[in-house]
Amino acid sequence: MAKIKPIVVVLGSFSVIGIIHGIILDSFALFITWFLIGLWLIFTFKVFRNIKRYRSFNSPHNTAFFVILPLFVGIFYSIWGYFTGLFGENLIEGSNLYLSLWSLMLGIPYIIYGSISLNRCFKKYNVIYFGTKSIKAGIFGYILGFLVLFVIIAFWASFYSIIDFYDSLFIPLHFSIDVNLLMLFITTLCIIIISGFLGSQPTLPSLNRDYIRQRVNRVNNLVSPRRINPVKRERKHKRTETKTTQTPSERTINRTSRSVSQSSRSTPTTQKRSSSSRTKTSTKTSTKKSVSADQSKTKRINLGLYKPKAKNLSLEDFKCIFCFNLPENPKDKGRGIILCPKCKYPAHADEFKDWLDSSGLCSRCNSPIPSSFKRNPKILSVKNYIFIYKSLLKNK
Repeated sequence: MAKIKPIVVVLGSFSVIGIIHGIILDSFALFITWFLIGLWLIFTFKVFRNIKRYRSFNSPHNTAFFVILPLFVGIFYSIWGYFTGLFGENLIEGSNLYLSLWSLMLGIPYIIYGSISLNRCFKKYNVIYFGTKSIKAGIFGYILGFLVLFVIIAFWASFYSIIDFYDSLFIPLHFSIDVNLLMLFITTLCIIIISGFLGSQPTLPSLNRDYIRQRVNRVNNLVSPRRINPVKRERKHKRTETKTTQTPSERTINRTSRSVSQSSRSTPTTQKRSSSSRTKTSTKTSTKKSVSADQSKTKRINLGLYKPKAKNLSLEDFKCIFCFNLPENPKDKGRGIILCPKCKYPAHADEFKDWLDSSGLCSRCNSPIPSSFKRNPKILSVKNYIFIYKSLLKNK
């Protein structure tokens, strides 16, 4: 039997609750409210999952998912606070401001997060990605900021009616200003003016020696340390213990025993010949073993050239560092795969080249990419890279 997806379970359960509650109180708005609560929980879970995923790849959150969606989710759930029959009571009585538990719980978290993302368009990000395409972050910040202001003003204007055209009197209908939208309106204006018009756009850091040293140290911390075999550790520990515990007389006795054993090893010529024949046969077998061992070493070395620098390899380590998808042979045919020369994490060739237009550092390990690699990067075919990562996972 096919597994039921968690999204279907959440939406189905909240829809059933909404139907029952709406029938009892004869309200269609209650059904929509419970359905929207289920959608909010699903979207929140997806946000946290994507944040964890981006942190594991050390990737910036300069995508449309983190910049656009939180703002408009916060606006929509704040507006729905006027129509919901659940947690919609005004907490600020006797004023023209509106603040409810609904807007506090569901609207204000995404309004705050969306405002931070909008400010990052002017202060932190260079580009904003829409799938494989990108746009300059500063231009996109202006577009998004003015769009948010337009939506809020349009919502406020729709709740007013003109009574006297000549005197331009506006009388509100069942309306008080939502605190969330007012706060978002003010913060968006401040971000556009202070961070946009008066602020400076983010620039790429200069690649001096100190900066490169810091990045190299950061990359080295990401690389898994070499583990020493515990058996070797015990042997070394025993040797040091015996050396420290032996007395000078015992050391001289050991030396004499070694000299006696070496003298006893001297044998006649016939025995030497037989031993030489044995050594020839043993050398032949050892050469065969060494040849096979060398072949296996070359295979390991060849695979090691494409192995990501991670502690424990998994399928996540072979996903593109920009779109987070595994390379697929018929789907990604003709795109190619480029590996970072430092951390060996993969990226689709077109997305990697788009990233190089705005940054000279790897998106995964933040190490500087050499200019020779920028001019002529080594591109692997998708078919070959699929073979490589499958064999690496088998040999891990």
